[in-house]
Amino acid sequence: MNWQDVLESLTCKLRVTHVLKENLNSENKLMSYLWTDQNTRKLVSLWLEHHYDKKDCKSITKAQIFKTLGNKEFQEKNYILSIQLYTKCALYAPTNSYELSIAIANRSASLFYLNRYNDCIKDIELAIKLDYPKKLHYKLYLRAAQCYLKLGKQNLAEETLFKLHDIMNNPDYIELSMKDDIEKRISKITFTVSCVQDNVKNINDLLKLKSEIAFNENPNFPNASESVDRKYNEELGRHVIANRFIKKGEILFLEKPVSFVLLNHDALNHLCQHCNCSNTDIPIPCTKCLNTFYCNANCSNEAWFSYHRWECPGSQMGLWKEIGIGHLALKVLLTCTTTMDMIKFNDMQNLVTNFNKLSIEDLMVYGITAIMLTIYLLKYTDFFKINNPTDCLIKKFSDNTLNSNFTLLTNSDKQLYVSSLLLRYILQLICNGHAIVKLNTLLNKNDSTDQQDIVATGIYPSASMMNHSCDPNIINIFMNQYLIVRTSRDIATNEEIFNCYGPHYRHMSREQRQQILKSQYCFVCKCKPCTLPNLQYFMERFNGIKCLKCNGAVCNIENSLCCLDCGDKPRIYQQSKIKQAENIFQSAQDFIDLGKTEEALDKLKKCLHIRKTILYKYNDDITITLNLMEQIYTAMGQYVDSIACLENTIIAIMERFGSSSIEFLNELNKLTDVCIISLQKELNTTLDSYKTLQKKTHKYLDQLEELTNFNYGSWNNVYMEIKKKREKILSIL
Repeated sequence: MNWQDVLESLTCKLRVTHVLKENLNSENKLMSYLWTDQNTRKLVSLWLEHHYDKKDCKSITKAQIFKTLGNKEFQEKNYILSIQLYTKCALYAPTNSYELSIAIANRSASLFYLNRYNDCIKDIELAIKLDYPKKLHYKLYLRAAQCYLKLGKQNLAEETLFKLHDIMNNPDYIELSMKDDIEKRISKITFTVSCVQDNVKNINDLLKLKSEIAFNENPNFPNASESVDRKYNEELGRHVIANRFIKKGEILFLEKPVSFVLLNHDALNHLCQHCNCSNTDIPIPCTKCLNTFYCNANCSNEAWFSYHRWECPGSQMGLWKEIGIGHLALKVLLTCTTTMDMIKFNDMQNLVTNFNKLSIEDLMVYGITAIMLTIYLLKYTDFFKINNPTDCLIKKFSDNTLNSNFTLLTNSDKQLYVSSLLLRYILQLICNGHAIVKLNTLLNKNDSTDQQDIVATGIYPSASMMNHSCDPNIINIFMNQYLIVRTSRDIATNEEIFNCYGPHYRHMSREQRQQILKSQYCFVCKCKPCTLPNLQYFMERFNGIKCLKCNGAVCNIENSLCCLDCGDKPRIYQQSKIKQAENIFQSAQDFIDLGKTEEALDKLKKCLHIRKTILYKYNDDITITLNLMEQIYTAMGQYVDSIACLENTIIAIMERFGSSSIEFLNELNKLTDVCIISLQKELNTTLDSYKTLQKKTHKYLDQLEELTNFNYGSWNNVYMEIKKKREKILSIL
């Protein structure tokens, strides 16, 4: 039985009367009621026991198999494959096992032969920490010295060799019969290895960010810029305003989350589960569970002592992929338990919960999840044994209002308190959680409207102070786990700073936005796109037909045709022409499937002519037609025609998504690619058409670099790639 089935079963049995609803008016009262229900506790305990019985465990047998396979590939000099196998050996090797340290040490050897000297050194250090056999330490010291010399770090190489000399006479480390051989190896290293410069830069993410951006923190508003203030009034609640004029592109927030969880449980080894940076092919697995990975030993250690020692059994039991936001709520609780950052702790506690705005049925579901997490901590971890909630939680609160409802005299009191906090965190995360997107890869060049991948959900208390607008005046950028908030336009003094909670007027209709915001965030949005007549039907515009009076967009508004620009209400609706164009477009796609591109192109030209005649100029169907024509022209090598299609498309993309949007950037990236190919293919560089295209390409490349910097940040890999691409192309041209 999955967790959703458990929730449905229990909520069906919990009958809540009107009188009971009124009495369950706080987290602790609701949780007290749920704890008294024997059926809830029994079914939740059985569900946890079932998962515990099926938990994934380390396997010395599997580790040995992968070690043997790795050794075979290493001997055959298939070093990349051997790295993969040694990593799997490390994954399955139990804590403190011989195989664990051997796997990491062997992986360091493969890295050495791939000239990945920094990675090799990291694995050597890790292998020693994992109790690599002392009798074999000399191998690692010799390898490390060679790495340092290759990297041009002569002093570190000498220090390593001195350490090796120190253990030469220690029988615990080196057998007497080996001394002469080791001396010869040391001598060989010292006299034959040449130095090369190290081009790898290992810079702490936050230090790198602060060195790249101008950010002066507000002393009264953690993680926020000096240019903004946190305010409160009855109408807006807590909100953020500009205390001076702010230019487009300025940084308003630079914040590390209280906690975050990755969403794709099938690809957990691709990202570090502590800092969210992209893992290489040499992640460091947790020494106890099979699906937790880190980018380095520091992240592994920090995670273990902050939260993972209590989260780890649940990973083995496969709980976290089933319970959604409950996993993040647990991590927030565990992080708050161990943190010494009182400011961030209290900022987290003070986030809104919307408890009084949610239905009792929804609250029951979240409460049952909190019960389950509390029983999990009680039965499968030592959380309650080593943590006194009074010391590690209650004493940290600057405002004791929440805690005044609790008396922690018995174990049951402690469990009620922890479960009430868990419920509170779940509710806070529902209305304050932040999607974390990965922005360190180039966009999909075949889809101009491709959205970024949401890889995690985190909680950022300071940034959560911003109210919502369907037309925000900021954009969110991520550097691993760090949230960077940048203004998307100029902001006047005393103007409110708005975030978008997901529903954006350029992506969703007003009806869709209102429904999402009401159901998840419990408010009716009254922002400009939701109230101004000229923006209320923005999305409908791109499905409109052409107005015969003003060429504006005629849309079906409340079962009546109306032009959104001049207000004309035409009676004629050319449905037959629209259908004809659809049939021709489908015919073109059929020809493409058959490989008949000339016939397909002919059909698309006819379709485009009809659509341009009857549809609004920025109608999505026209854009789709032009996109398909561009792909055919590019495949046929007719780059001039391809560029013409893209230049028409890019105007529609800008109108739909905005001139600073990632969608516009993506389309511009495609356009520059085709322009560059066209210039490279042209043999006669004296033609006026060549010179004209060259000027346009320079302009597009300038615009592309500027947009990439704005949307991704100069610190991001995407910007670096675009900048290098631009410099390379300009040098060629």
